[in-house]
Formats: sequence, C-alpha cells, structure tokens
Amino acid sequence: MKWLIRGGAVAAWLAVSALLVVGTANLEPGQGERPVDAFGFAVVMLACLALAAAWRLPVAAAGTEAFALLLYLGLGYPDGPVLFAGLVPLFALGALRPRRLAYAVAGGMAVIVVGANLATGGAGVLDLVFVGWAGFAVFAADALRARRERAAAAEQAERDRVLGERLRIAQDLHDSVGHAMAVINVQSGMAEHVIDDHPEVAKEALGVVRTVSGTILDELNAMVRLLRDDSAPLRPAPGMADLPALVASANQAGLAVTLDLDAPGIGQPVGGAVYRIVQESLTNAAKHGAPTAEVTVRADESGLRLDVINEVRAPGPDVPGAGISGMGERAKATGGTLTAGREDGRFRVSARWP
Repeated sequence: MKWLIRGGAVAAWLAVSALLVVGTANLEPGQGERPVDAFGFAVVMLACLALAAAWRLPVAAAGTEAFALLLYLGLGYPDGPVLFAGLVPLFALGALRPRRLAYAVAGGMAVIVVGANLATGGAGVLDLVFVGWAGFAVFAADALRARRERAAAAEQAERDRVLGERLRIAQDLHDSVGHAMAVINVQSGMAEHVIDDHPEVAKEALGVVRTVSGTILDELNAMVRLLRDDSAPLRPAPGMADLPALVASANQAGLAVTLDLDAPGIGQPVGGAVYRIVQESLTNAAKHGAPTAEVTVRADESGLRLDVINEVRAPGPDVPGAGISGMGERAKATGGTLTAGREDGRFRVSARWP
C-alpha cells in the first residue's frame, strides 16, 4: 500500500512538472518580455523540484518557489504556469504549519510576484489571480486542518467515554462479585460447621448461597450482553431505594446490620455511589468476620452524609486495598469525599457530599 501511495505521488509530481514545462515552452513573450531560454527553463525546473518536497519540507519548498519566481519574473520572462507552482507549498504550509506562518509566506510570495512584475513593467490580471489563489490555498488548507482536528477531538472524546464506561462496569463488577462471594463464603462456611448437628440451619444457609449466586450470575449475564450488544436492555443502576434490600442480604449472610436511612430526593449518580460504597463496606465487614455493622445515610441542609461502622475482630493491614480505593473514586467522581480507617476498635467508612 505504501508503494502504491508513493508511486501515485511520483506520478502526480511528474504530471504537474510536465504541464509546467510544456506550458512554459508554448508561451509567447509580450512586448518588453524576454523569451524563455535555457536559463528560464532551468528556473522552471527548480520550481518543479521544490514541488517534490512540498509535503515533507513545506517551509523550504515555499522559500525555493519564492526564489524561483523572483528570478523568473525579475529577469522579464512572461507570466505563465510557473506562477501557480507556488500554490502547492502554500497549501502544504496551511495544512502542516501554524496559520500565521502560512499566511505570512503567502503574503510574501504575492509581494514577490506583483513587485517583480511591476519592476519589469509586466504586471497584469494574472498576478491578481495568483494573489487570490495564494490566499485561497492557505485558507482551504487551514479549514481542512481544523476539520481534521475537530474529528480527532471527537474520536478522543469517544475513546474517553468508552474507557470511562468500561471503568464503571469494572467497578460495578468488583463490588457485586465481591459482595456475593463474601456472602457465599460466610454461608457455606457456616453450613459446613452445622450440617451434622443442625441440618435445617445448613439448609437455610445453602439456600442463601443459591439465591446470591443466582443473582450475581444474572448480573454478570446482563453485563456480558451489554458489552456484546449495545441494543441489549439495560437494568436500572442500583440506588438509594435498593439499600434496604442490600442490608437484608447482608443480614442473611450472618452480619447483623442496622440501617438508618433518611435522605429523600437523592437520585443518580450520587445514589448509585452511596449504594456501591455501602455494598463494598459490608463486603469488607463480612470478609473480616465483623459481627455487627451500622449504616447511616442522612441528608440535611449541609449535604449528604454516609457512615458505615463495623466491629473489627482481628487486626488487618493499614494500607488501603482496591475496594477502599474504588470507594474513594466513586465518591470523588460524584463530587464527594471519603475517608476510611480504624478508630476505637471499629472500622469506619465516612463519605460526604456537600
């Protein structure tokens, strides 16, 4: 493919160069103009060579074209196709270099063309045509570059949106699976201990395992369908109204959780962040064997306040894990702040939204 592109560029350059040379050879000098001789053709060939470097070295190519035009017109050769050889470097300048530089070079080239012809007494309509086309070449290239930049910005914005959506899905998946696995771990461990002496309790625990595993499998299936097919029906994101069901699920897992919820009118996305932070906090409590947990969600004139406090039976690492980091990111993404740490033998997660 690269060879085809290069071959096409070479063919286009040869065709344009042939047109310039043949067009110059057929010029008839006017009164006071000098016939195109060998030196004139050499200047035309210099302009043709500059065209070959227009897209790689646009500034150098434009300077060479200006020099060639100054020689050609300053020596009194007749106006002809060589005038328009400078349009290609000007277009390349407008597309690849700052617009101020491109317009400055176009203005300088126009001054050279008009000034050289005025000095030799050969100024005419063709010079004005060149001035107009020189300005248009830079303007068209600048407009093309602006359009390309807007398209690139739109593509980058779409990539950022997709990346953000994937990050959100990954966070939701981490929270949901982590919560489900914590419940399954607690309930299956309890069933293992009581299955001989209290089979009815073990049966109840296994029922909870079955319910939780089925729920998380449904959620995973929905996420996979969403990733594979954009037209897949979306389930509403969990929010404040789902907190009682979440607490009930944690109670079924053997963690005694109390919920104090008084935050009317809190919708998405803050409600979703509250739900996921509570879910992750209860998951961590179940993992570390906390017997009880307290969830408080209240809203007043100062803002929204969330506290999740659970007892700590065993010492744990002080370095925040991925779960706490994820909770902090959720709070920050919705305009809030989050702190988490041990105090007086308990672990507290506190989030605030002004």
